Amino acid sequence: MSGAWRLYWGADNTAQATSTDDIDAVLDRIAAAGAYIVDVTAAGDDDAGVQIGVGHPDRATVLIFDDDGGYAYQPELPAWPEPIDFDYGGQSTSYPPSRTRITPANARHTIRTYLTTGNAPTPIHLDQET
Repeated sequence: MSGAWRLYWGADNTAQATSTDDIDAVLDRIAAAGAYIVDVTAAGDDDAGVQIGVGHPDRATVLIFDDDGGYAYQPELPAWPEPIDFDYGGQSTSYPPSRTRITPANARHTIRTYLTTGNAPTPIHLDQET
């Protein structure tokens, strides 16, 4: 999955990236502006990629959308006590605690690993009951 990626967030925002460092830089800018869900897909292929929730100081959400994907979570991390709202396509959307059992740092690591190898990193589990 390495190469060129397209990022989508908010009502109509897009960016291009050619490396995971570029993706991190775009995600940093988005997170600084608020809590957003960002789709990251290979340029020209919107059917496989990741969705990441950024902008919350302690939690994130990651959805890998391919045949073997699912929501990423850290089994040792307890559920957040309440839903977390992210802007998804210009609409405030609540994500339940079961979907935010990943730290921002591990969420970033997960998407970097997936986008370059096609697999989630070993300590991260995927809940395929989406």
